[in-house]
Amino acid sequence: MITVSDTSWMGELPVTWDTIDLGQVYEERNEKTKEAGFEPLSVTMNGIVPQLSSAVKAAEESDRKMVVKGDYVINSRSDRKGACGVAPSDGTCSVINIVISPRNKVTASFYNYALLSAPFSEEFYRWGHGIASDLWTTRWSEMRKIKLPNPPDDVKQRVVATIESKSSAVEELEQKTETIIEYYKSLRASCIEELITKGVRPCASWKKSSERAFDTIPAHWDMVKIKRVFSIKKDIAGRTGLPVLSITQKGIVPKDISKNEGQTAADYSNYQLVHINDFAMNHMDLRTGWVDLSQYEGVTSPDYRVFCIRDDKKYYREFYKYVMQYCYIKEAFYSAAQGINENGRYRLKTDTFLHYEIVLPPYAEQVEIAEALKEKVSAINLIIEKKELLLSRLKAYKKSLYYDYVTGKKEV
Repeated sequence: MITVSDTSWMGELPVTWDTIDLGQVYEERNEKTKEAGFEPLSVTMNGIVPQLSSAVKAAEESDRKMVVKGDYVINSRSDRKGACGVAPSDGTCSVINIVISPRNKVTASFYNYALLSAPFSEEFYRWGHGIASDLWTTRWSEMRKIKLPNPPDDVKQRVVATIESKSSAVEELEQKTETIIEYYKSLRASCIEELITKGVRPCASWKKSSERAFDTIPAHWDMVKIKRVFSIKKDIAGRTGLPVLSITQKGIVPKDISKNEGQTAADYSNYQLVHINDFAMNHMDLRTGWVDLSQYEGVTSPDYRVFCIRDDKKYYREFYKYVMQYCYIKEAFYSAAQGINENGRYRLKTDTFLHYEIVLPPYAEQVEIAEALKEKVSAINLIIEKKELLLSRLKAYKKSLYYDYVTGKKEV
């Protein structure tokens, strides 16, 4: 016999089951680290992982939240996709994240699976608030009231054992797929680095570049300040109705604002114009952000940087797209950034950006390099896309599996 639960995200629960508030199962951990030296952790779509790039800057280390192995960490400004997970080790995370610790270690796994199940991110999002120029936010004072399924303890144990048994093969395939994806991402980065710093033509002599990221370059190449190549634009739209563009690592793409997901604004007339063949970059997130050439007319956040090539006869647009992206790959822009904003992200100031030096090969070589990169990068991207699609399907299946068992849709 089955009854309807008191919150819609769980659907129907077995009649012998009860519900419980999230705050009865977890308590918030709100300790800040007082010193550097703790492992920085990132809250990602793939769970809680060690910081992928170089160590967090000292200013960040001294103002981060403590995370203990087994804690559940949630990006409180995440959209419906759900950046969250169980901490695999002690460490620290950004202050914008919510860290919660299970009150009962014995039953922690059951409730962790409930939080990781497919519909929970929607429920978490539903308890949030705010739009404006900030991300949709959910606070612990709000989310602690969310209901969770609460079967008898012996059922919890059987559910956990069943999930672990059935998901182990899926997780093994996930790990293999992730390894393949990382291999091809590394291969792509190596291809870009090789051609951006060495070119495609044989070279008899080399010289040290003025920037560490570019290391040694052909002797006949120059290094020039970005302000020689690009001109910054700042044209405010002044009207609504234009496509809103997002800067992603898969390019600059139109955003469906009707879904009200992620970052939204109350008035897009204050956004800046982006034209086809303009460059746009997220200079506030210099690790996971990106820069690309726009293939669309539209608007983007006034906080982003939009710029264009000064002289198409001297500077080949496609070549400098890869140069700019290389600066993200090598964290050159991150290393050059100064200061810290309220979210713990370093900004690349305009003056620093304009005076940063990049490579300048002869124009004919710029074209050759860009064409070679286009062919190689496109082929690698196709492989990555196929593997990422497989990975997303595996993750979706696993979350569906969690949901079916933690809500009693499938018996154990």
